[in-house]
Amino acid sequence: MRSYRRMMIMLVCMIATAVVLQGAFEASDHAKSERIVQNYRGAGGPSVAERLAQVAPGGVWSSEITHGCRGFVRVTYITPTVEYVFDYDVPQHRIHPGNPAAVQLLSQVPPAPPPKE
Repeated sequence: MRSYRRMMIMLVCMIATAVVLQGAFEASDHAKSERIVQNYRGAGGPSVAERLAQVAPGGVWSSEITHGCRGFVRVTYITPTVEYVFDYDVPQHRIHPGNPAAVQLLSQVPPAPPPKE
């Protein structure tokens, strides 16, 4: 009976640790994704956040993990009149437009040079 109690305590501790670690990883993915999308400026010029402040001021940034295992985070900038949706691929470090408004905005950003290998 005593070993059963120890096993249950260990199981609860392991589950709690996994939940805490998963929460930390998710919080990091949210913060990192929002920061990267906001600061993206391609080959130069204003960042995405600076461009949005000019064309749609007063918006609110948010993010949600859409594919946790694959590392995709949907970053959204919402104003009362328009919504910009960006999908950030965490492992590949790539930003993809998620709706027509984001396509239009990202088409104005000069493409960044390919990474050196």
